[in-house]
Amino acid sequence: MVGFEAGAKRFQDAKTYSRLCTITAVTFCLISLTVLLIFKGHIASVYSNDMQVVRLAGHFLTYAAFFQLSDAIQAPIQGALRGYKDVTITFIMALVSYWIIGLPVGILLANMTNLGPYGYWIGLIAGLAMGAVTLSIRLRFVQRKMENA
Repeated sequence: MVGFEAGAKRFQDAKTYSRLCTITAVTFCLISLTVLLIFKGHIASVYSNDMQVVRLAGHFLTYAAFFQLSDAIQAPIQGALRGYKDVTITFIMALVSYWIIGLPVGILLANMTNLGPYGYWIGLIAGLAMGAVTLSIRLRFVQRKMENA
């Protein structure tokens, strides 16, 4: 929809669709996140009867919930930027966020602290969160540029 509206030079509608998509994704994510956090023990117990495994899986599901939130923000924004045909800078920003920030942070936290495997999850979340922030800034820049063109 963003690409269709931007192509028709209806930039305000494109902006509205990009905002609507992001709000919808975050809303569904918050519902899913809430269910995941409330029922993480029950979800984990579907896969194992070992209480230690269930407890450990519950911890990982907490990280997965917050990973999901960062992803729910950045994914529709990245899609909106594609609709504006802003793919090269978007790709570079995502690449830096995931591979230059997220992966090294995860490796450092997992191997240089007592966090162990949780460090990798924190790195993943940090990379996605950085992507969400930088892509949000880029989307605002592109939208202003289109409106002023």
